[in-house]
Amino acid sequence: MKEEERIRCPVHDLISFKRSRQEDVLLWELIQTPPIQRLRRIKQLGFSEFVYPGATHSRFSHVLGAMQMARRMLDVFEKNRIFDQVDNLPRERMATLAAALLHDVGHGPYSHVFEEVCDGVGISKKHEAYTLELIDSPEIRDKLSNEGIYEDVRRFFSEEPGYSVFNAIISSQMDCDRLDFLCRDRHHTGIRSAAIDLAWLFDSLRIERVPVDDEGEAFEYSFVFSEKGLAVAEEFVIAYMKMYHNVYFHKTTRGVQYLVRDMLIDVLTKHSDQSTIKDLPLLRFFASGGSLASYIELDDSSILVVAHIVAEQEWGLASTLARRFLNRDIYKCLELPSTSTGNVGRNRLERFRAALRNGDIYFIEDILSHRSYKQHAVTDSSFLKNILIRKEGEYESLGNVSLLLKGPAPRVARVYFRNQDERDRAKTIFQTC
Repeated sequence: MKEEERIRCPVHDLISFKRSRQEDVLLWELIQTPPIQRLRRIKQLGFSEFVYPGATHSRFSHVLGAMQMARRMLDVFEKNRIFDQVDNLPRERMATLAAALLHDVGHGPYSHVFEEVCDGVGISKKHEAYTLELIDSPEIRDKLSNEGIYEDVRRFFSEEPGYSVFNAIISSQMDCDRLDFLCRDRHHTGIRSAAIDLAWLFDSLRIERVPVDDEGEAFEYSFVFSEKGLAVAEEFVIAYMKMYHNVYFHKTTRGVQYLVRDMLIDVLTKHSDQSTIKDLPLLRFFASGGSLASYIELDDSSILVVAHIVAEQEWGLASTLARRFLNRDIYKCLELPSTSTGNVGRNRLERFRAALRNGDIYFIEDILSHRSYKQHAVTDSSFLKNILIRKEGEYESLGNVSLLLKGPAPRVARVYFRNQDERDRAKTIFQTC
C-alpha cells in the first residue's frame, strides 16, 4: 500500500486510506480480496436499469460508500468528545468499519431475484448465510484475526446482538447502508426528489447517554438528533419512502424480476442437462446444491450468459422468456385499487384469484407495503431503535414529533401477467368481482 490510496466517489468525493492508520491498512487489504472484488460485477439495483438507464452502478461502489458513511457516523464520537467513556473504542471502530465494508459480500447475481430462483428449486440459503461463510473463509478471516477483531465483526452478522451504538451503525432505521444507498441510488437513477442534506444531517447528529428504564438508572449511548435536525431526519425517512415507491418497487422492475425468475426456474427444472449450458457456472452452482465454492464464481454475467444461450434455442417457455428479457418485452402489470383505508379489499381479491384460476390465466401476485418509519414506544425495550430527537430536554421518537410521518404507509397490490391480452382479460374479470 502507498502512503495514501484514494478512490473517487460521486457521493463522497474522495475516499482515502492512509498507511499511517492501521484500520485503513486493514480496510484496503479487505478491498483487494476476491470476495469484495466480485461485487464489481453485481449491480446494486439489479434490473432497475430497465427503467433508469443510469442505474448500472455496482455493489462494490455501495460497500465502499457504506464504509465511508460508517466513518462519518463514527466521527460523531470525536465531535462529542466521548472517547474516554467508550471501552475499546479503537477496536470497536475498526470492527464496525470492516463490517460496513463486508455487509453485502454475500449477495448473489441480481441479488433478490436470484434468491427467489433458489427458493423455487429448493435451495433455501440466503445471502446473509453466504456473507457469514465468506467472513469465515481464510482470505477474510485471517486478515480480521490478525487485528484481533474476527469475532467482533462476525457478531454483527451471526446473531441478534441487542442494541449498541455500533450495531446501530450497521443495522438500524438509519444505518450506514441506508444512508449510502439512498444517496447513491438517487444519483444514478437521476431522481430529483428524495434528496438528503448529508452535511446538515451529520452536523445535527449527536451521541448521548439515553435512559433506557423508567427510573433513569440505566443508560445506553445512542445516536440522537438535536432539535434543529428534525427537518433532516424527516427528509431521510421521506427519501426512504420515495425511493421505495419510485425505484425499488417500481412496477416495471418487478415485472422484469418475475420474468427472469420464471425463465431460470424453467431452465433449471427442465433443461439443466443440456450440453450447451450444463457446465456454465450458474448450472454448476445449482448442481452443487448451493456450495460456497460455486457461489463465489457467480455474478450478473452468469445469468446473462444463460439468457443469451437459451434465447438461441427452441426450449419452449424458457427460450421465449429469454428472448423477451433480452428485448425488454416484460410481464404486464395490473395494479388493483385500494380501499378508503389504504388496504386491498380482501374479499374482492380472493374472488379475483379464484376467477383467474378458473380462467386458466397465469398470474403472479405482488402485494407490498411501501416502506415507512417503524415506531417503538418509549416503554418498549426496542425504544433505542427509533430515530431519536432531543426536544426540550427529553428524548422523543421521530414518529412522535413529526407531523409528516403520522399516517400509515399505503399497501399496494399488483398482479402480473405474461402478456397484454391476459392482462386485459384479467382487468375485465376484476371489474365483475
